[in-house]
Amino acid sequence: MKILIVAGPFISLREPYNGGTEVFIVEHANELVRLGHTVDVIAKDADEKNLFRVIEFQESPLSMKDDSYRPCPEPLGQQHYQALQYSMFDVEPYDIIHYNSFIPEIYAVGALFKKPSVLTLHLPPLEKFVLIYQFFLKHAPVWPVTVSSRMGKQWQPLLSKNVEVILIGTSLQKWKMKTERSNGYLLWCGRITKEKNVEAAIQLANHLKKPLKIVGAIFDKEYFQNIVQPQLNGDVEYIAHVNQQKLNELAIDASAYLATATWEEPFGTVIVEMLACGLPVVGFATAIPPELRNSEVAIAADSHNWEDLIEPLHKVAKADPETCRDFAALFDMKKTSEAYVKLYESVAQMAIS
Repeated sequence: MKILIVAGPFISLREPYNGGTEVFIVEHANELVRLGHTVDVIAKDADEKNLFRVIEFQESPLSMKDDSYRPCPEPLGQQHYQALQYSMFDVEPYDIIHYNSFIPEIYAVGALFKKPSVLTLHLPPLEKFVLIYQFFLKHAPVWPVTVSSRMGKQWQPLLSKNVEVILIGTSLQKWKMKTERSNGYLLWCGRITKEKNVEAAIQLANHLKKPLKIVGAIFDKEYFQNIVQPQLNGDVEYIAHVNQQKLNELAIDASAYLATATWEEPFGTVIVEMLACGLPVVGFATAIPPELRNSEVAIAADSHNWEDLIEPLHKVAKADPETCRDFAALFDMKKTSEAYVKLYESVAQMAIS
């Protein structure tokens, strides 16, 4: 098949990745090529090592800033201009379009194409996206997919079509596994925002007198400056945003990974990545969806109290790296991509008939 994946014309697919959606797009697109398909991705850019082709929509050399009719700054104006270029893009050569975008204009334009499509719902049903996706499903031949069963239950009552669940995978071969248990530092990774709740990991580490390494981009500067930065010291270290190779190295020397988000993670790709490294996971149920829980290597507490993570941490200290890796293998990206190909073929066939 010839497949078009839509991220967005100003969305970068270079490492270090902005989030789990970008990781999914890159790994899924590469796996589709390995499975014998032709894949183009609409994005700002991507690392040169990838197997797919990037379709770029350029910024305008003219100013897109508007101070009169609908005031907007230059960067936002350029984003609108790039997104609307999608309306002039020829989608006819593709068998299927796979949308993974959070850009409203993309769906306003995409509804005009009448091309068989798949839409992956990477977020909980926030009001803005509910309206965008309801509009898109009303006007386009599109099949919605979500990334976990709990997201499926949330989205299903809001949409006019059945929502299929396809779990996200990871490319296991990219992650080197630790060879033995470690009594090293605790590891936390994610966007630095209030809902990701790194402060719970800091409180837990301080209580246990264990070092903690924090990895991730600072999305909420005020939260970082007021809550996180004052608690940094020789034992609690902020390392910044890192690529996957560096994250792998940090995981190999860690004793456990902490997942402390207080919002319901749609999936939690980093959890599978850490397990693939042989690192056990402990966290809150909001951070670890049911599919990623395991009584030996990925334990979730039904609260947001850091104290409730102490006992699970003691339990996963006995976990072997091989057991972690075996559980991660259930979420191999090849299985994910094969499931999507099956759906692509079904949707394309329904459009013909």
